[in-house]
Amino acid sequence: MSKNRCYYLTPDHHLELRVEDVPSPGTGEVLIKIAANGICGSDLHFYKSGRLGNFVVTSPYIPGHEASGVIEALGEGAGKFKEGDQVVIEPGIPCGKCHYCKTGRYNLCPDVRFLSEPGVNGTFCDYVVVPEHFVFPVPQGLSLEAAALAEPAAVAVQAVNRGRVHPGDVGVIVGAGPIGLLTLQAFKAAGGSYAVCVDKVPERLEWAKQLGADEIFIPSEQIPALENKGDIVFETAGNNASTSLLFTMARPGGRCVQVGWPGSNIVPVDVAKLMEKELDYMGVNRYANAFETALAWLKDGRIVSERMITHRFPLSRIQEGFDWALAHPNETIKVIIYND
Repeated sequence: MSKNRCYYLTPDHHLELRVEDVPSPGTGEVLIKIAANGICGSDLHFYKSGRLGNFVVTSPYIPGHEASGVIEALGEGAGKFKEGDQVVIEPGIPCGKCHYCKTGRYNLCPDVRFLSEPGVNGTFCDYVVVPEHFVFPVPQGLSLEAAALAEPAAVAVQAVNRGRVHPGDVGVIVGAGPIGLLTLQAFKAAGGSYAVCVDKVPERLEWAKQLGADEIFIPSEQIPALENKGDIVFETAGNNASTSLLFTMARPGGRCVQVGWPGSNIVPVDVAKLMEKELDYMGVNRYANAFETALAWLKDGRIVSERMITHRFPLSRIQEGFDWALAHPNETIKVIIYND
């Protein structure tokens, strides 16, 4: 077995290669040889700015959490998989004992260990050890690169689950970046009937049309037309201005789902609209019990993986991949880093 190439993100925004020993799986754990990683928007935030929300890069750590690979070895007591199985990793590993874990909302566990959260090493490396219960088999016929989309697709599944999609619903998806485009597809997969996508970038709206959007809007030009537009409004852009407009875009009795992290923790909203329309306003904190659905929708084509992956870079050129994604946001949906 070779050494383990690990790319550490430093506080000065550099990806530093360190070659380490391959870790050994402990009790109930599996060793995974990583095949592919998606670059997440959060990875880019930490790379560019050193922080996202309340999370700050203060010391070097390994980013990456949208990962697929192959089982390389099993720890004692691990019997869910066998060597050679193709798998994806659910990167949020909770305590399994608290109230939230026991009631199925384990994403809210106060002691969750999330791979690639600053201070916790992630998956931009050759080998990683994780508990076998947070590993899922890749469906037959789905490539390992496509399977790496299961993690962001799980965010979209969580969003539509939180939004309680009903047949006949009109959904407004604000933001046509990777999470927005996945939420668009998940909304349709969950039974939503008519999808409206809103973004300031025309190229992204063209992608949205190809992926199932029934109507598109550039917000600066058409805000009045969006008033009372959706039974469900998903904010996926992580933008203060769009967050402030959620209650305007929702129909009376509708639901608003905050998926993206706004630019600041405090955002002004019109609470009168929330109350007058009797809206439900819900947050999304990653996902729980969403990976199996995400993988099923990737497998059957309700989420179209090949149109989501726009660029590929080998692990040895990971910094080039990060720099490309930052410099070309209008040309990029998902960058995949594959292990060469």
